[in-house]
Amino acid sequence: MAGASGTSIWLQRARARIENSQEWEEFVGRLLEAVHQQMAESHVSAFLDLSRAEKAFVLQKAAKAIQGGDSYKALMSQVSSCLEEQIYVQIAQEMQGGEGVKNKMALLLRHLKDGAVTILEQRPDLKEQLRCLFNQPLPADLRSLTWRLYLSNAKARLQYLSQRTMNKTTSLKDREIFWRCQALLDSEPTFQSLRGNNVAAKCLRNVLSYYHKLQGMSTPLCEQDYLLPVPLLQVILDVATPSISVDTVSTLLVEEFLTLMKQQPWLPRPSTTQDPIHASTVEEVASLLKQLDRDLVRSLESIYFRSEGDSKEALLKGVRHMLQPAICTLFVGYLSKETLLYIWDQIILGIEQPSYNCIPVFATIFILLLRDQLLSCQSPAELEAIVKTQGAVLSVPAFQDMVGKHFFEELYSQLCSDSNRPFPIHDPTQALPPWSYRGPQIAAPPRTRPEDRRKTRLERDLLQRQHMERMEQEDKLRRSREEEDKRQREIQFLQLLEETEKKFEMQKVHLENQLTQERQFCYEMQTKAEEQIGELQAEINRLRERKMPSLDTCSAGSLLAPAPSPQSQMSLETSQPLHFLAETDNRHITSNREGQTARTFTLELLKWMMEAASAMVNGQSTEEQESLDTTTRKHLQNYKQDYKNAKIELFGYEISEEELEDISEHRRKTLKEKLEGILRRGAEAHYKAQLAARNLPGSIIYRGLL
Repeated sequence: MAGASGTSIWLQRARARIENSQEWEEFVGRLLEAVHQQMAESHVSAFLDLSRAEKAFVLQKAAKAIQGGDSYKALMSQVSSCLEEQIYVQIAQEMQGGEGVKNKMALLLRHLKDGAVTILEQRPDLKEQLRCLFNQPLPADLRSLTWRLYLSNAKARLQYLSQRTMNKTTSLKDREIFWRCQALLDSEPTFQSLRGNNVAAKCLRNVLSYYHKLQGMSTPLCEQDYLLPVPLLQVILDVATPSISVDTVSTLLVEEFLTLMKQQPWLPRPSTTQDPIHASTVEEVASLLKQLDRDLVRSLESIYFRSEGDSKEALLKGVRHMLQPAICTLFVGYLSKETLLYIWDQIILGIEQPSYNCIPVFATIFILLLRDQLLSCQSPAELEAIVKTQGAVLSVPAFQDMVGKHFFEELYSQLCSDSNRPFPIHDPTQALPPWSYRGPQIAAPPRTRPEDRRKTRLERDLLQRQHMERMEQEDKLRRSREEEDKRQREIQFLQLLEETEKKFEMQKVHLENQLTQERQFCYEMQTKAEEQIGELQAEINRLRERKMPSLDTCSAGSLLAPAPSPQSQMSLETSQPLHFLAETDNRHITSNREGQTARTFTLELLKWMMEAASAMVNGQSTEEQESLDTTTRKHLQNYKQDYKNAKIELFGYEISEEELEDISEHRRKTLKEKLEGILRRGAEAHYKAQLAARNLPGSIIYRGLL
């Protein structure tokens, strides 16, 4: 298949043929003559002397004057023949080249559609020409472009983008809105393609949350607000690429939805039962039903007369009860996807036309197409159930046929009513004031010469340039003031930072002094412990010296420990490790009595010393080990949190390691020193808090050395 480039090629060829044709030259000549005539009537000697608005007015007036003439008809005939010739040449080339579709009609429709899309993208002001497609379902990409052109709102889009940059687009009921959006997309049978689509649910949530915030309502949104954005979202996603972002879709959907909701003259609200707009719509539907199907009207009147007891208003009440929910949601949830989008095509084509309102017509057709099912009903509940459940089976051709038979001429005339308005023939630059009974007393303004108008225009341009220069100077002055204020704030910040660093340095010195004292205290405790260990080692050496000269000839009694000295008895009474040593000595004597050698005794002694050291480092029980592990993990968590807080304090946010590596070497070194200083302060603060929270013992007794 040929892409968009093929469409551009045949359009460019047709344009070149038209511009080089004799018909175009004759039309341009007639147009120039009409322009000169308009300029002569307005006393303008040169076309360039006119402003842009005056040039556009003169050209439109001249084109309107020759429209319908021989040159205009000849040019239109030439345009049609050139377009037809070039598009068929393009189709023939594609079919001969074996590219994609071989169906000539499909290729023709595709190129016509692509050509319309290309022209509309280049000239959005030609969107009114799409009215010729009234009562036709639009292709997906042409539908998306048409809806976007008619529902565009630059102000709403820019306001949403500015609010989104400040994170002010979320309603207080955002979570509730998201749940309802998911439930709606999962349960709505009209849009099965959106079921389980997270992108669709998020976009719908973003739009409705922003709309709820704009409304300033404390109550939840109504069902109409949830259903109306769904067709707009469906059309956007039908032509969107798989890589499109949620923000892009949300921005476009906000723009279109807000434009649609502002069209209040034809969009009734569900809660306003006494709304005159809704009442007029119901009355028009009832009137059309009376004209087209008297039998159905009598059936509805009889059913609602029995239930309501009011024959005069029976039909109006019946139509209101059956169609009010469907009209308020523009038939969303009542028709199939293709039929619903076809009706929305007709609504959006005339959304800018005040005299055009096709909703009563499509509501009437909706009832007429369900005629057979409605005639079999016996109660209002059955009628309303038929309207709710049977509308999904109605097709696009059925609606097209009914519109073509009964309503096409009236709706199309309303749609194109502005094209039949008379074109003004006065010159806006020389317009006289409205007539007044004091007219003879007021002199008419004098005619101005082209030179005077040119002089006035030059003076006006000069004033505009001077104004722009003055605005630029004021802008420069404002920026210089802002920069000066910024420099002053930076100086103040640096001064505050220096004072803070001095204060932290003093605190650091104080904490270092406390740390030195604590280290001295720990050193003294360690010295005492080493002295006790030395005494124990000396006691072990004395036991070893009492061995016999020959290990092979020594008896079990020779390895018995001597009687304890007074010094050892004092140590045994005052020190727990000596008591433990006595137990070790007893075990050693028992071991010798069983025939163990001095080597076995030494190995066991070393094993007991290692176990004692392990108990000092890792704890003697499982509870102590778990306590040590918990303390270690807590220290690691404190370090990570201090590191994160240091980044936030220094940079204003948690900077990543990659961003740190991108900073220059000199500045990175300075920043790392500041980070280390902040981390050091945090560690010292934690240590000081621990010292304050607990009372250290005056002396340390090491248990389980051996």
